[in-house]
Parts: sequence; C-alpha cells; structure tokens
Amino acid sequence: MLGQVIPEVAKFLGLKFDGGPALTPAELVQKAEVVLAAAQRFIPQLPQERFNDLLPMSGRKRTYRELAHHLVRIQEAMLEAVQGIEFTIEQPVKPPEDSITRPQQVADYAGTVRQRVHDWWAGHEKTDPAAKQIVQTYFGEQPLSVLLERCAWHSAQHTRQLQLLLTRMSIEPAGALTAEDLKGLPLPEKVWED
Repeated sequence: MLGQVIPEVAKFLGLKFDGGPALTPAELVQKAEVVLAAAQRFIPQLPQERFNDLLPMSGRKRTYRELAHHLVRIQEAMLEAVQGIEFTIEQPVKPPEDSITRPQQVADYAGTVRQRVHDWWAGHEKTDPAAKQIVQTYFGEQPLSVLLERCAWHSAQHTRQLQLLLTRMSIEPAGALTAEDLKGLPLPEKVWED
C-alpha cells in the first residue's frame, strides 16, 4: 500500500526524500526500549478510578487502559511479525484481556515486552544487523527495518500522549521523555491531532 512509507511516497511523486539520517535498527530498538521503560513508569501513575474512562482528546473511543495496552501491544505485534505472523491493522490493536484491570498489570506487561524486545534483538542482531528480513505487513512486504521504525515511532507517539494526559491530570510524569529520547524518530509535530 502506497502511502504507508514516506520514502516510497516521495519516490512515487518523483521527489528526492531527505528526511535526515535514518536511525539504524539497533538505534530503533534502543528507542523502543526507552519508550517502553517510560511506559512502565507512566502507566502505574494513571489513577485506577480513571483507567476505564474514555480519553478526553482522542477522536477514537479509546480508554486510558486501551491506550496504555496498545502502545505496548505495538511492540509485541512487531515481535510476532518477525516470527512470520502478518502485521495486520488488527494485530497492534488487539484489546487487553478482561483480566487486565489495573494500571500496574499493563506496566508489568510493558516490562515483559521490553525484555522480550531486548532479548530478541540481542540474538537477531548477530545474523541480521541491518534488519533486512522481509516481514508481511498490511502495507506490503517490507524489510524489518521499516517495521522497526514504524513501531518505534508509533509506540513513542502514544507514550507522549500518555505523558501529556498525566500532566493534564496534574500528575508529574515519572522520568518524562525528553527530546533526546525521541531524537531521530519521525514523530508528528503535535502530540494529539486536532
């Protein structure tokens, strides 16, 4: 599907794309780990009584619980794609299990997925450091490097949203993400679209 990968759009339009230096696969994995670590800190700060409330700024009907789970699930879906499961539109938005009712449970899930990403890359990097493995996605066959970037910025964007939501509830985000943490990721300028 054209339109999902910016360099392909530029090529289609006959334009030269200079989005700046792309992060290496190792850097993308490191960014994903930083984002998941931030999620581990932020999610337990969500008030239990608000956990199932609808987000105040989302155009979608999504709860705090669903947002928190989704930003982690994106990375888990990436790991599944490496194992041959197609990265469909539905994969990263699978809802949390009914038994997941507390913020700490989602934070623990973030920790587990973070460790899985770390362990997977420690092995994968030895045989495919440029992440050239082809994975199946809803936007066509892609080198893993493309999916790593997409998943890193997608999780980062939702973690930025979570950080903003905490601030709007007058809760100081524990170890807030910095510009340096996110440097190099092709994030939208706005944390939330109008």
